[in-house]
Amino acid sequence: MHVAIYARHSTDKQETSTQDQIRRCREYCSVKGYQVADVFFDEGISGSHIANRPGIGALLVAALNGRFEGVVAENLSRISRDQADTANFFKKMMFLGLPVESVTDGVINELHIGLKSTMNALYLKDLSDKTHRGVIAAVLRGGVPGGQLYGYDLVHALDEFGEPIRGKRKINEEQAEIIREIFEYYAEGRKLKHICDDLNRRGIDSPKGGKWAPSSLVGSFVRQTGMLRQTLYNGIVTFNKMQYRKHPENGKRLSIMRPEKEWITVPIPELTIIDDETFTKVQKALDERSSKHLQRKMIPSLMTEEEKRATSIRRSKEWRRKQAATKKRANAVFGGKLYCGEHNQKITATYAKHYSCPVKGCANRNLHYDEIIKLVLDAVAELDEAKIIEHFKSDEIQQVRAHHAREIERLSQHLEDLRASINKVIDALGPDARSAEIRAFFDDKAEQIQRTKLDIATHKRELSDSALPRKLAGIIQRHQKLISCLLNWSRDPKAVGPLRQTINRIILKTFQSRHEVPVQRACFADFDFDALITIHQSQN
Repeated sequence: MHVAIYARHSTDKQETSTQDQIRRCREYCSVKGYQVADVFFDEGISGSHIANRPGIGALLVAALNGRFEGVVAENLSRISRDQADTANFFKKMMFLGLPVESVTDGVINELHIGLKSTMNALYLKDLSDKTHRGVIAAVLRGGVPGGQLYGYDLVHALDEFGEPIRGKRKINEEQAEIIREIFEYYAEGRKLKHICDDLNRRGIDSPKGGKWAPSSLVGSFVRQTGMLRQTLYNGIVTFNKMQYRKHPENGKRLSIMRPEKEWITVPIPELTIIDDETFTKVQKALDERSSKHLQRKMIPSLMTEEEKRATSIRRSKEWRRKQAATKKRANAVFGGKLYCGEHNQKITATYAKHYSCPVKGCANRNLHYDEIIKLVLDAVAELDEAKIIEHFKSDEIQQVRAHHAREIERLSQHLEDLRASINKVIDALGPDARSAEIRAFFDDKAEQIQRTKLDIATHKRELSDSALPRKLAGIIQRHQKLISCLLNWSRDPKAVGPLRQTINRIILKTFQSRHEVPVQRACFADFDFDALITIHQSQN
C-alpha cells in the first residue's frame, strides 16, 4: 500500500522536530510493509487550527488526486489539536476511502477521534493556562511582559536559583528625558501634532525608528494604549489587559479587551520615570480630550439638515480665510537662496515679481524676476564633471576619507583583540565557564563586539559616501535635463524641487566701469554636491 506521511511541530523548542517524526513514520511503514508515496509537513505552525497550513492543504489536494492509499502520522495531535478539525479531517479521509494511522495508536477509528481529540484540546487549554501563570510569576519576580519598550533597556539577570529573569529592565536615561518632555508638553496643553513635529525637527527617532506620529503617543482610547497611557512610566506594570482567541472560521488570532477588573497591576518603583502628579494630570487631559473627540463625532448624527448645511458653509469660509493667510510655498528655484554679493544679504521679494537687497543704495534693488531667472539658470548650467571631481578631491574631503580609513583600521584591530580575549578565556576555563560572573563577562564582550561592528559599518558607509561617484556623465545629463525643463517653464515643480535641493546659495554680483557703463550682473551657484549626487543617483 502506498501511503503519505504527515508531520508538524509548533516551535524549535519541542522535543521532536518534523524530521524526527518523518523518520519514525518511515520506520513504522517499513515494519508494516507500506511504500511511502509522498511526505507532507508544516514547520513552526500551531496545531490549534488546521486552516492556513500549507502542508496539510497539499496533503488534502493530493488525496483528492488519488496519489496514495492511506495517511500515516506520528500521533493524532500532529494532524490537529482542535476537536472539530480532527473530526473533519477524519471524515474527509473516510469519504475518500483512505485509512488514517498513527505510530502510537495504529489505525485511527471513531473512538480515537473522540477521546484523543478531547485530550489534545485539553492539552492546549492547560498550556495556555501555564503560559499565563508563567507571565504572572515573571512579573512578580521583577520582570515586565512584552517586547522592547521605549525608555527602558533589557537586562540579563538571574534570580536566587540561577534562573534568568524574563523581562528584567532598567531605565534608559537618554530616552527617559524625551518621555519627560512629552508628558510635560502634553500636560501644558500642547497639541500632539506640534509635539511630534518638534521631535522630528530635532532628529529624535521614534520608538520604531521612524518619525513620530500622534498615534504613537495617544494610542487607542478603547484599548488604553499609547505612550502617554503607559503605566510603567509611573512605576506600575499593568498587564492581563488583552486575551487572544482564534477565529473559528479562518483560525486568525484576534485580540479581545478584558474587563478592567481583570487587569493585574504590580508596582515597580525602580522603573519610575514620570512622577505621580504629572502622570495623573496627563491622564485627566487624555480623558477630557478623548471625550471632546467623541462628542465631535456624535454631534453630526444629531444635527438637522439645515444645521449641517450651515456648519458646512461656515467651515468652508474658515478654510478659505486660512488659505488666504497661509504663507505661500516657494516656487522659484532661487527662492530663499539668492544673496547679494556686495553686502552678503538675502535678496527677497518686494512686490509683483520684483526682488531687492535690503541695503539701501545697493545696485541689486528692484530687480525683475525674468532678469534674475536668466542669470540663475546660466549659473546653474555651468556645472560639469570637472567641478564635481574638484570637490571630491579637495583637501577637506580627503581628510575626511583618511579619518574614516584610520578608524576602520583601528576598530578592526580592536575587534580582533576582543575576539582573541574571549578565545583565551574559553581555552583557560574550558567546560567550567558557567558561573554568573563568566556569563556577565561574555555578555559584556559580546556587546562590545556588536558596538564595534556597528562603528565599523558606519565608517565604511561614510567612506563610501565621500568617494567619487561613478557615471558622472549621467548625473550631469540629468542635471541639464532639469535645467531644460526650467527653460520651457521656469516654475515647473518637477524641476524646481530637485534643483533647489542641490543648491546651497546663489550669489548675485554687480560690475560697473568708470565710464558710466550700465550695470552688469553675474550669478555664481554654490552647489551642495552631496545632495546633488544623492538626488540624481536616486533617479537612475
